[in-house]
Amino acid sequence: MLYFMYRIIERRLSMKKKLVFPNLFWWGAASSGPQTEGQYGKVHENVMDYWFKTHPEDFFDNVGPLVASNFFHTYTEDFHLMKEIGVNSFRTSIQWSRLIKNLETGEPDPKGIAFYNSIIEEAKKNQMDLVMNLHHFDLPVELLQKYGGWESKHVVELFVKFAKTAFTCFGDKVHYWTTFNEPMVIPEAGYLYAFHYPNLKGKGKEAVQVIYNLNLASAKVIQLYRSLGLDGKIGIILNLTPAYPRSNSPEDLEASRFTDDFFNKVFLNPAVKGT
Repeated sequence: MLYFMYRIIERRLSMKKKLVFPNLFWWGAASSGPQTEGQYGKVHENVMDYWFKTHPEDFFDNVGPLVASNFFHTYTEDFHLMKEIGVNSFRTSIQWSRLIKNLETGEPDPKGIAFYNSIIEEAKKNQMDLVMNLHHFDLPVELLQKYGGWESKHVVELFVKFAKTAFTCFGDKVHYWTTFNEPMVIPEAGYLYAFHYPNLKGKGKEAVQVIYNLNLASAKVIQLYRSLGLDGKIGIILNLTPAYPRSNSPEDLEASRFTDDFFNKVFLNPAVKGT
């Protein structure tokens, strides 16, 4: 009996297809500036920095972006370790609050330029394709306090200036860009369910305005990138959550359609279809 079972298992294993990945397949890791770098040497605070400074108890074990994973000081070692385990692509983000000295004009801070150039060089040294994101829940807090953050069209224009500075400084070295990481989190967590700063709840009208402006900002930055004639690609990172109806009743079907529209298609359709 045992021999018979062994032969069945052996046969099934032999029937399995061997997966062969192409040479250029990306084995990657993804992070972000505000979640790894720490606050060292930044010109401005972002909303996460400010939230942690004012309410550290909201963060697990009071650990937040002040130090994060200390990537600011350990990136050389981190890239080496990633290479050791076979990682050949890496995504991180440029902190608006680190790169830009003057938020109104988009004037860069030389220290910010130097830091991100070092990151780019280290990735190149370790034969890694670098994907650079421009916004990972890290709006400069003064733009929230002064203008209402992503509720404001002026903030959209300031983001475009920031993006232009990033493209000017690094566009010839970085060939893969994204505008936003999971933009739905900003209205959902910040304006509807209160688990991201500014921790508001039930602000539906404001959330819809934020969604509109985030779509507008992404479209403007993509248009800008293409107008500069840079040799690269640009897109957006979306967190898509499938919505399934509880039953086939008309009410449940309508609810699932609405949920899909609001949480998925509200960013997916403008990005893919332009509608």
